[in-house]
Amino acid sequence: MKKMILAALLAGAASGASASQHNSPVRLPLESYRKGIAARVEVAGRERLFQIDTAGGMTVISPALAKELNCQPWGSITGFHMTGTKITAPRCDNVAMRWQGEMLHSPVAIVMDVGSPDTPIDGLLALDAFAGRTVTIDFAHRELTLETPTSAVERTARAVKVPAHLAREIGGLALSVFVEAPTARGPVRLELDSGNGGTILVAPRLLPLLGLKDVAGEGPQNGRFQIARGVEASGLIFSPDIVIDGNLGMPFLKDWVVTMDLAEGSVWLKRSSISPLREWACRLR
Repeated sequence: MKKMILAALLAGAASGASASQHNSPVRLPLESYRKGIAARVEVAGRERLFQIDTAGGMTVISPALAKELNCQPWGSITGFHMTGTKITAPRCDNVAMRWQGEMLHSPVAIVMDVGSPDTPIDGLLALDAFAGRTVTIDFAHRELTLETPTSAVERTARAVKVPAHLAREIGGLALSVFVEAPTARGPVRLELDSGNGGTILVAPRLLPLLGLKDVAGEGPQNGRFQIARGVEASGLIFSPDIVIDGNLGMPFLKDWVVTMDLAEGSVWLKRSSISPLREWACRLR
């Protein structure tokens, strides 16, 4: 019986994806969570709060939610934080979610504690739940859109296409997006990370190549560097010892409408139509 229910849920997820891709775009509301964004999605028959983490790779659910799903966490998923810290946790497979009628599906979700007692959440919603689709996140307006092929063309017509690629780590289970920034030696790859609420990060060895001061170990610096024509990252830039080239968190993302083709690995950026700094500050009060 459980297998039949699961099959029905997965069929619903597939049909939901097909409908959104062939009829009209689906606009879904976001809300502020700490310095990032979150969504209220239905899982196991009740509404839950999930932080949107574009660099999470794999969707995460809490142990309490796993219990409500009648999932006994099993096995071991092992990955690495960008600082090199090893992370190991058990898994629950085929987690179905409904976001205002739109079915989403995480093939393999990690089970671990998330949030904090002061800001509780039920999980992290990563890009694996949107694999194969084109998604736009308007950070300042707090809206995520599941695009159709037609709406994606319209959406990106006046946006800047930036070199990008998909990262499928942990045996292909994870999904995240990196954009490229040019240097004299070649492009550096910067992860788009809505789960990083407060920083822009650049690996110490790459600071001079991006025209930044070589201040590794001396603290953050105010600076800027170009990603594409008309697109630059600016503000307080940190340079910790990380295992990737860099990471663009909310200080960068809040200024942009970001469209990601999660089938082809393309990314478009369009500057927000409102004053992001003022708007975001008001929402966080």
